[in-house]
Amino acid sequence: MKRFDKGYIYSGLLTDFFYSVFLVFILLKDFFLDEESASEDIATAAPFFAIGFIVIYLCFVVYRIMYYKTSGYELTDKEIKCNRGVLFRKRSVLDYKKVHAINKKQNIIQRIFGIAVLTVDSGSANTSHQAEITIIEKNAVVDSLLDELNSLKESGVRSDASAQQAEEVLLSDKDSMYHFTSGKKMLYTLINIASTAFFTALFAVLSIIVIGLGKGMLQLDFLGTWGQYFLYAILITAGAILLFSIFSFIGSIVHSFVGYYDFTVTKRDNNIQISYGLLEKHTNTFSYDRIKAVKISQGLVQRILGFASIKLEVIGYTVSSGDSDNNAGLGILIPFCKYDEIDEILGKVLPDYIPTEKKTKSVSIFPFMSWFLLIFGITVGIILTGTVAVMKLLDAPATALYTVTFVTLGLTAIVILIKLASAILAYHTNGLAVENGKITAYSGSFNKNITVFMAKHLVAVETVTTPLRKKRGISSLVMHLKTNESSNEVKVHIQKDTLSDELEKMLML
Repeated sequence: MKRFDKGYIYSGLLTDFFYSVFLVFILLKDFFLDEESASEDIATAAPFFAIGFIVIYLCFVVYRIMYYKTSGYELTDKEIKCNRGVLFRKRSVLDYKKVHAINKKQNIIQRIFGIAVLTVDSGSANTSHQAEITIIEKNAVVDSLLDELNSLKESGVRSDASAQQAEEVLLSDKDSMYHFTSGKKMLYTLINIASTAFFTALFAVLSIIVIGLGKGMLQLDFLGTWGQYFLYAILITAGAILLFSIFSFIGSIVHSFVGYYDFTVTKRDNNIQISYGLLEKHTNTFSYDRIKAVKISQGLVQRILGFASIKLEVIGYTVSSGDSDNNAGLGILIPFCKYDEIDEILGKVLPDYIPTEKKTKSVSIFPFMSWFLLIFGITVGIILTGTVAVMKLLDAPATALYTVTFVTLGLTAIVILIKLASAILAYHTNGLAVENGKITAYSGSFNKNITVFMAKHLVAVETVTTPLRKKRGISSLVMHLKTNESSNEVKVHIQKDTLSDELEKMLML
């Protein structure tokens, strides 16, 4: 069995150096230093910090060496084997034909030492929290293994011919089907910020108007100290919103330009490969036939401006490596594109998943609000009644009572208006289309989602209704897809209940 590349030890120890400095500072700072510590105290504490650092770093060194000596991999005729672990050793064996997703990851430190991490996954729900096979090798070796495994999962048998075929594929021309350009990234960032700022600003402006009218009723002199605190709270809230928007803008720019650096999508035979990242380079490869669903998402601002993003739900699709892998669930296929380009893009990459025009729609708008109005109305009524009762017991002025009532009802009206807008959008959005074994589900309100999946991935259909809705022949549909425990539901609301019968027939085919 071949051991991992020694670059794993060197890259790990460089990372561990910074961890050790951080840990020794956290563990010993409170014992030796405080806010009043002088330079003499720091000099006295320095040896203890040095000893602590050496002890912690030596523990990391021992662990890295032991992990290196106990870990390795082997490609046999029909399967790939992998051993890893120190205290808890793990041995994984995966048949080539059961390989589902092959992902390459390379952070900035690993790039310095010329190594990369390859994870191989079967897509099993039992191991969806981590990759079954992990290989740490030279970057060129990982690229060769990635292509060879892509070939082996089709043939199922390893031979010299398959290795040669993998090399030819590696050297062949690969034209990306999509490029996330700088212009698209900047527009993507601005729209993300606008989406957040729109709702924040809308609610803040409407709330300030209502509160301002209430302040006018009370008169400024009457506010006194509490009134000043109230005005200060408004200013602090406005400042916090502005600060949050600034940090969100910076974070979104960093994410789009660094996280999606050199983002490309390539289709090679039956495999789709997505590459992206600057500080940490990801190359994720998975089979076309393991895709469970395609999800097209639009925020409100994106809908207004005509843009969208396309995500994939792939069984066992992981974007990290190591023993703490998390199932990514939905992986980005296209981060940002024009809505009108979706059919063209999917036609090149996933022609079977082009969305079908909606054939049904929601049959009533009131159910989108009924439960909300009932629960929210009761809650507001109890809070308002209790507040007024307490104020009367405390002999509060009538003006204060009127103002509290006015502000509460005003804010309630704002929330109801927002919910009404959400219900109207949901009423026009929700719907379903079934055609040639393909199901296209339209859902959402402010955020519109179009989920496209094959009937063969449908494992259950659930009808959610109430006695009143049942009399009217309407219900909400919950469609359960295969595996992916955290995201296996697609919901379409307020449809004719006869649709569930049609979907149930598809389960029996």
